[in-house]
Amino acid sequence: MFGLEGFSGAVNSAVAGSTSGDDLPGRLYGAVADWFSGNILPLIIGIGVFVAVIFVFYGAFLYFTAYGDENRAMLAKKTITYAFVGLIIVGLAFAIASFVQRALIRNEGGGIEVPTGPHTEDDIRKEKLF
Repeated sequence: MFGLEGFSGAVNSAVAGSTSGDDLPGRLYGAVADWFSGNILPLIIGIGVFVAVIFVFYGAFLYFTAYGDENRAMLAKKTITYAFVGLIIVGLAFAIASFVQRALIRNEGGGIEVPTGPHTEDDIRKEKLF
C-alpha cells in the first residue's frame, strides 16, 4: 500500500550502502524524496483530478435539471467554472512540484546532493542550476 514495501527497501539499502556516516543523511533524503515523488504525489494529484471531474459532472447535472430556473443554472455554471479552475490548480501544483524536484534534487552520478555548508568559489562555478 502506497509503495511502503519499496520505501522500506530503499531505506534499508541506503543504510546498508552507506560507507561512512557522512553520506547517510543524503542517502536517506534521496530515498524519502524518491518514495514521496513516486507514490504520494501521484496519489494526491489523482485525488484532485477525480474530485474536479466529479464536480464537473455535478455542475452538468445541475444545469440539465435547472428547467429554466435561472438561479439554479447560474449555480451550475459557477460549479463547472470552479471545477475547471480547480483542475488547472491541480495541474499547476503538479508542474510546480516537478519543477522544484528537478531543481533542488539533482540526481547526478546516482546520488542526491544535499547542501552541507558554505561552498568555495570553484564549487559554485561547477554547479549546474538545471
